[in-house]
Amino acid sequence: MYRVYVENQVIVFTPEASTLENTTRWEVTPENELTLTKLLQKVQFTKRLEVISTQTERVFEEFCQSLPLIEAGGGLVLNEAGQVLMIFRNGRWDLPKGKREKDEPIRQCAVREVGEECSVDHLTIDRPLTNTYHVYQIQGRWVLKRTHWFLMHCPGDQHPSPQTIEGITQATWVNDTEVPEKVAGTYRTIRDVFASWGRYGDAAWLKE
Repeated sequence: MYRVYVENQVIVFTPEASTLENTTRWEVTPENELTLTKLLQKVQFTKRLEVISTQTERVFEEFCQSLPLIEAGGGLVLNEAGQVLMIFRNGRWDLPKGKREKDEPIRQCAVREVGEECSVDHLTIDRPLTNTYHVYQIQGRWVLKRTHWFLMHCPGDQHPSPQTIEGITQATWVNDTEVPEKVAGTYRTIRDVFASWGRYGDAAWLKE
């Protein structure tokens, strides 16, 4: 299953329909051509659009190939005390991330972006977490951004500082007890990152 976010709506590519309410379902067959225009038309009338196909991988790949792709990398970073590094940008709590430079390895991109946005260094990657996808417009043209997320470790007693030039007003370590409130009010892609980590199990604040 793959999720692609379009503003406050989500397109779910799945082999089987869910039982969730407020969901529109669209079964894709070889005779039923999948296009971005059709997807946007259908998703504007629902919060959740399920694109159902027995060949989910192929259908999702065709969708990705139909749009210009922007690659990005980011991190869910822990310090020695097990606190999570979060930033506050554009009125919401978020995780540090940014676009990949030309020919830059995606792991290197993720470490660089976290370091630049939060002024921390000597970061190490523990493991990949997940990829998130969202569609948006740049100068009237639709693009797809794929963000590669990694679980990272920040050594020592470092004090993060926000990269204000990027619109970040806070960069801080967040305790376990504070995470649910901050994540519940942020982007759905960030909830997916925390869900992929697994620390909080099937908590309600991680669900759509």
